[in-house]
Amino acid sequence: MPRDWAQQLKETFQPHVGEPVQAVGLLQPAGALGGFGLMKLSPLLAMFKNRKSNEKAGGLAKTGVFSNTKLATIVVTTDNVYAFRAKQKGMNWKVQEKLGEWERKNVKFTVTDQKLTKKIELDVTPTGDHYELEAMTAGARGFHDAFFEEIAK
Repeated sequence: MPRDWAQQLKETFQPHVGEPVQAVGLLQPAGALGGFGLMKLSPLLAMFKNRKSNEKAGGLAKTGVFSNTKLATIVVTTDNVYAFRAKQKGMNWKVQEKLGEWERKNVKFTVTDQKLTKKIELDVTPTGDHYELEAMTAGARGFHDAFFEEIAK
């Protein structure tokens, strides 16, 4: 039986939030995939591209030339949006730290379709904070569908 990764992530993060988890997204800095491709041509150019991507991600996620991309896990509930850093441990995920928590009514999501990803901009109205992340869609087999539906509400 195929593993339901989206459900497993919801169950992993449920103890870390005070209300039922509606959806979870695993997001990387917007442009991280392009930096990975550029790495094959020029590690130096990839480093500059990754730096720019990391700045736009605002500390929620980070990508490097010689290290694994650090993903931001965005957890959406009825009333709140949370950002966590998590790490894959074998077939499971381990929650590392909470990076942010906002009232959902104060968060605006903008989703833009791209060739292999969807760019997700997260704007926090009261603070003016802006984060640019992306979710893999190529080969994802609908993994993020529930997340995209939830943030569209």
